[in-house]
Amino acid sequence: MPDRNRLPSGFWKVNLLIWTTFGFLSFASRFYLQESITRSVLIGVTASVLSFCLSSVLRIAYLRNVEQQGFNAPFLGKIFLLTSTAGFIHALVVQLIVLLLNQTTMLDWRSNQWTFGERLYLSALLLWLVYLGWSLGYFWIRAELQVREEIQLEARIRAEAQRMELQLLRFQLDPHFLFNTLNGIIAEIPSDPSAAIEMVSELSSYLKYSLDHRDQLVTRLSAELDATSAYLRIQRARFGDRMQANIEATQAARSTLVPSFILQPLVENAFKHGFSVMTQPWSLELSAEKKDEHLVIKVRNAGRFDPSLKAFGVGLETITGRLNIHYPGRHSFTIREEEGFVVATIDLEGAPCNV
Repeated sequence: MPDRNRLPSGFWKVNLLIWTTFGFLSFASRFYLQESITRSVLIGVTASVLSFCLSSVLRIAYLRNVEQQGFNAPFLGKIFLLTSTAGFIHALVVQLIVLLLNQTTMLDWRSNQWTFGERLYLSALLLWLVYLGWSLGYFWIRAELQVREEIQLEARIRAEAQRMELQLLRFQLDPHFLFNTLNGIIAEIPSDPSAAIEMVSELSSYLKYSLDHRDQLVTRLSAELDATSAYLRIQRARFGDRMQANIEATQAARSTLVPSFILQPLVENAFKHGFSVMTQPWSLELSAEKKDEHLVIKVRNAGRFDPSLKAFGVGLETITGRLNIHYPGRHSFTIREEEGFVVATIDLEGAPCNV
């Protein structure tokens, strides 16, 4: 939580500017009324210094009361009492200086028109209004700063939570892929050692990509396509001519930023639900193209899709979660069957949020 009692940024500078302006106006008004310049300067400087000191004391009192009691009805009464006291002290000091000046050669003829008590009363009333206005302005600005700080803190917490969620999704995905691939390699070792060796080489290439991008939440689609190609070569080494794969992407699409590790779950899901149940050879096509501000990615494979199947599995749930974070309200992810093929389509609008 933000510290409500710390110094607002720039408070002293703003406060000094306010009361310096107040002192200048006091000097200007007296000089305009044809008081001597020396007398006007003395009273103006006194007003600036005194008001700055009194307002600083008021602020300390306000902070202590807010910390101990909160902003409640009794505190409002204290505000009126404190501002009236500050106004009286200010007026008393100024009038004592005026009285002292009147006893010197800097006597002003207007001073004899009012008694000391009358001048003190009028000055205290006006200055009470000044300090009351300053106090209300202080609390208004302080509340605005606190709301802004809380919004910024909430945004930082939300961004950090999203970052942690993305990392958890990544940890959920990579072991899942690695487990499936290692099982495939183990299955090939007895019957086709050369294929197993080729799969290990391709797996090494994919893991290098994973390590190089472990701290990157977004990357160019070209890098994703290279990693997907490595995955497909792993499967090709395992299944040979029983599968066919093709990747096509425009240059504009390849240079577009996308969430890292966004393609591999789609391709792996196609193998999981399509390859094992379809007659051979089994085909898979991956395409990507830009349409205005949209990047459209499609994975099309031979197979059947059951619309009643609600559970996507780890990989596709990972895609859904990451798209919600990177493209809030700016994406669509659909899976449907078209003429004996299952088509998974991702439509991304604009650039990803790199939280």
